Amino acid sequence: MTAERDGDTVVRLTLNERVQHVVLMVSVLLLMVSGLSLRFADTGFGQAVIAAEGGIEGRGALHRVGAIALLLLWVYHALYVVFSERGHAQLMAMKPGCQDARDLLAILRANLTGRGTAPRFGWFDFRQKFQYWAVGLGCTLMAVTGLALWFESQAMAVMPKWVLDVTRIVHSGEGLLIFVLLFVWHLYDTHLRPDVFPMDGSWLHGRMTREQLRQRHAQEYERRYGAPADKEFRP
Repeated sequence: MTAERDGDTVVRLTLNERVQHVVLMVSVLLLMVSGLSLRFADTGFGQAVIAAEGGIEGRGALHRVGAIALLLLWVYHALYVVFSERGHAQLMAMKPGCQDARDLLAILRANLTGRGTAPRFGWFDFRQKFQYWAVGLGCTLMAVTGLALWFESQAMAVMPKWVLDVTRIVHSGEGLLIFVLLFVWHLYDTHLRPDVFPMDGSWLHGRMTREQLRQRHAQEYERRYGAPADKEFRP
């Protein structure tokens, strides 16, 4: 994995990738709010959110705007990771492997027993890989089921009604799952975990310090700088 270096910082996210992240964040947030308000429309809170969205028609319009934005981002990101050198390198670094399973077991052992040493991660750790693929596959499933529900009449012409009923259940359940994944686990892992609190600012400025790289991605640090990560870096 190659990346730019500038003094004591490294490029974690390019401007292109930061814009993609913001579009993903805004579109998914819009979809979650407008989708969950419908899912819980029989509650006072759900009705209040629908009213704030402009009623049922306004909620539907907001949901479709979020869906179109997410679909366009999905297409662009697929092209980015396949055809750009930087994007393809990022995708290859995201490939899960046996080492990720070993890292997970090492983390569990350390947390449960207080014994063992912390894993040494490369450019992406197993948590980041899981979140990337879970969101990517989840959004793909949401897009397919969402299009079937959006064009319900056309879908009914090529599939039985029970398939459409299952599609509606899957779409709603997957939306709730993505909400939990992004706004509980990802929020904690990226911003509230003790070693990153109060926030990992790389999603805004795209950089991380050399010391942060040494602490969080020791293998990548050693690959780039040719120096042991367990030796304290002094700027």
